[in-house]
Amino acid sequence: MATGPTVTGDVAIGRRNTFAPGVVIYGPAVIGDDNFFGAYSVIGGRCRQAHRRSVARHGTGAVHIGNGNYFGEHSVVHGPIGNVTVVRDNSSVGAGTVLAHDTHTGSHVTLSVNCVVGGHSVLLDWSGLGIGSTLHPRTVMGQWSYAGMAAVVTRTVRPGHLVIGNPARPLRPNYEAFVRSGLDAMSLTQLREFLETGEIPEGPVLVSRAVAEFETAVAQTVRNRVLRSWADVESERSRAVAGD
Repeated sequence: MATGPTVTGDVAIGRRNTFAPGVVIYGPAVIGDDNFFGAYSVIGGRCRQAHRRSVARHGTGAVHIGNGNYFGEHSVVHGPIGNVTVVRDNSSVGAGTVLAHDTHTGSHVTLSVNCVVGGHSVLLDWSGLGIGSTLHPRTVMGQWSYAGMAAVVTRTVRPGHLVIGNPARPLRPNYEAFVRSGLDAMSLTQLREFLETGEIPEGPVLVSRAVAEFETAVAQTVRNRVLRSWADVESERSRAVAGD
């Protein structure tokens, strides 16, 4: 029987969490209620970038985990090199899956086994990755979007789309997520019109709020592009030097 996780640093743990043997948690971290942590899962581990930048394991950034989440065996959630790595509520992180530093995982997100989510990426509510999929750093999965098994997602996926392949390409709307998320008839109609026409519904309705959240996430990820010329290299180097 598990006796509890191995905890290092400042860690706040809520109620009714279940810890299988071998769980390790590095603070700073805040964990809510009713989560399950499979055997040998690691929360708040130090990432490669933190080591290269000599960022302290117990810096000011923290891991925030909400309520009702599942973390499979040998899953890893890295601590941030910035402010926060987040997993919100009722999401599933499959066995062997890695959530890199500064990632944001929303609610009701499904990450199958052996997925890799690159640093600073965002998975919005009801999105997901199939078995063995990879999400490029600083890439956004929109609400109700999904990447099929072994997909390599190198570009942002708009809300409601199913993508497959390497590199991932749109296949069709992700009908399964629309059903699982319990969208009402009006929201389904508005979402269908948005996917077919690209027009955003007026007013503070569910679809318009989702699109606004998606666009904000895309803007914050900063670097959803590949450098394709020497001019790009020089531009990026100038920005890096200015930030040093």
